[in-house]
Parts: sequence; structure tokens; C-alpha cells
Amino acid sequence: MIHIPPGPTTLPRVDDAELAARCDRALDAALREGFSGLIVWGRGSTNSDGSQDLLYLTNHMSAVSHIPDSEAHRARGHAGLILSPGHDPVLVTDSYDLDRSEVSLPDIRLSTFVDRDVARAASELGLKGARIGLAGRAGLLHDAALMMASELGESTTLEPADHILKSLRLIKSPHEVALLREASRIGCDWMSVCLAATEPGRTEGEIVGEGLRWLAASGGFAYDIAVASGPVGHRYRHRQALPTWDSHRRLEAGDMIHFDLWGPVAHGYYCDLTRSTVVGSAPSSSQARVLEDSISLVESVIAEIDLGRPLSDLHEAGTHAMRQLGGGESDFSAMIPFFGHSLGLDCEAPFITSYATEIIRPGMVLAVECFLGGGPGEGGGFEHVLHVGETEVEILTSSSPARPWA
Repeated sequence: MIHIPPGPTTLPRVDDAELAARCDRALDAALREGFSGLIVWGRGSTNSDGSQDLLYLTNHMSAVSHIPDSEAHRARGHAGLILSPGHDPVLVTDSYDLDRSEVSLPDIRLSTFVDRDVARAASELGLKGARIGLAGRAGLLHDAALMMASELGESTTLEPADHILKSLRLIKSPHEVALLREASRIGCDWMSVCLAATEPGRTEGEIVGEGLRWLAASGGFAYDIAVASGPVGHRYRHRQALPTWDSHRRLEAGDMIHFDLWGPVAHGYYCDLTRSTVVGSAPSSSQARVLEDSISLVESVIAEIDLGRPLSDLHEAGTHAMRQLGGGESDFSAMIPFFGHSLGLDCEAPFITSYATEIIRPGMVLAVECFLGGGPGEGGGFEHVLHVGETEVEILTSSSPARPWA
């Protein structure tokens, strides 16, 4: 087995000046749309779901466990940012052990009633009775939204404004691109550790464990590891439960196996890549077709990337390739009904679908992926992350071999 030393990023986090500029741009965009201010909500808890808009503006997410509301607390594991013209941003969070060197906002308020106190801070900043944009709704619980609306009163309107942060986050700054290069470097090494541990006689759980041990030492956090092998290799995940991997069946020579690895690994910025292989032997002819077709499809989509084109053109290219290659009618393929997405602080919108109207521009970072199914036990996925530059497309995941079985 190869040995890859752990390699945390040595780059600094996004600095305070860039974070402040993001808050200014978010508020300016809200004001241009007729909002009086902006509330940006974030769910943290023990995963990164629903925290990214808040993290993008503040470098903060609550790491407190999400627990049911009670008389003693509300909206635990959440935080909210209020942006109002003429005032400093206000962050309300339940993270009492917050590191102020990492979150340098001048006005941070600690609370165990987060939703109530976000609304009260908004009122204090002159937003009661106003039209307020609400972003970060993916992490907003219904009860918390009702509490904020009640505290702000019937004359206040809270309206969806997620599109403001989606637009800001789509084009990466130079430092974000550098962090995403680092994230892909870490992700590629993580994948190498998993593939090196993929041997006959081992379980998926043992292989995943090797990867997680290395990732933790490299400063990363696994959102998930989607893996399936052997008789269920045609599935995206072995189990539809936690953990999603199997720890009982031992791999046999000739089994197909694939890994889709993703998570925040470089100051919150994500890696995301998929590789497939055959355990302990060369692929059969039918296995080789699935493996090669998944690579060909991704490469055909990447070949269509050009400045000024809509993302829907990439979906059309992927659909055309899938018609030619086959394998797109399986449940495995149906599990991922797109050909990729933006990548940053998570697997971000927009997704590469037939409805995507966003125009390809410099500064985008995209993950292009596909999953194809064959016969029973046959499934192959492939994924590259790329940066769209002024003159070229830079593949960030090229250090992970496309054909690990070769």
C-alpha cells in the first residue's frame, strides 16, 4: 500500500477585508432590489448543510448540536447575520466559545434564543416594518421563520433573497480559486488513499476508514463518501442509511467499486471527485465499457466549456453523449439527474441542467460529473473539478488518475 503523508492546506483563510467587501456587495444588491436590509441565516450543527451563505459572509457557522426547541432555548445550531444600511453587520449566534480571531465582526451577540434575537437585532437596526430580504433559507426551520416574523410584526415582510448570495458566490475571487486548488489537491490525495486500500478481502468500511484517518490528519471533513461495490456496484450508495457504506461483505477480485468523495477540506472550501475501478483484476469487457464511457462523457462536456455560453449547453452535450454511449437509463444514473454543479463552500447552485441559464464566465469553478449503469453489479462514475479562466480551462483534479485500474 502506498503511503501519502497528510497534507493540510498552508494557505490562510479568506481575510477580513474580503469578508467585509462581500457583506457590502450583498447589502448593495439587496438595496438595488428594493429591500431595506438583509437577514442571512445559517444552519451549522454538526454538518455543513445550510450554513454556506452565512459562512461566505462571516467565516462563521454554529458548531452547536441541533436540539429541539424548549423553554430554555430556540434555534440551537443556527446563527443569523443582519445587514442594514448605516449600521455595522450584526451576527447572532449560539456559539459561546466562538474564536474572535476567526470571526472579526465588531458586533457579535451570543444567544440561546437565536431566531428571536435575530429578529430583535433587525428591529434595533431599523428594519421593523420594512421589506427584508431573507437568504440562507435552505437551513431555516419553519418554526424559526415563524418566530422571526412574529417578533418583527405584521407590517414587516420577509421575502426570499437566496439568489443574491447565489450570484455573489458563483464567481470566485483569486484567493477562493487558490483555496479550491488546495481543496482539490487534498481531495485527490484522499482518493488515492482510498484506492490504495481497495484490495480483495477488505470491506468498504475498512477502506473508508483508511481515507477518513488520512483526511482528518489533513484538516478535512467528509460530508459523505458514496461507495458501492460487488453485487450492488450498480447502486450509487451501498446503503440508504448511515453509514452509507457496508462493513460486512469483503471485496472479491473482479468486483467493481466507485467512490464519490466530497466535503470541506480547505478553510470550508470543498473537494468533490469521483473515481471507479475494478478490485484486484483487469476490467471485463462490459466493466471496461461502463468505466470508459463515464470518462468519455465528462470529457465531452468539458470540451464544450466556452466563455459566453449558457450552462444548459453543457447539459445538452452530456445528454447527447449519454444517448450515444448508453447507461443513462439505470437507477444509478437517475440518482444524479444533472452533469455537475458549481463548487465552492459546498456543492453549489447552479447545477448543470437543461434549465440553467447562467452564462459561463471567468472565475467559475465547476464540478462536471456523470454516473452510468451497466448490468447487475456494474456502475461507473467519473468527475473532474475545473476552473474557468480568462483564456483556458484548468482541471484541478488531474492528479487523480482517471483510470486507476490501468
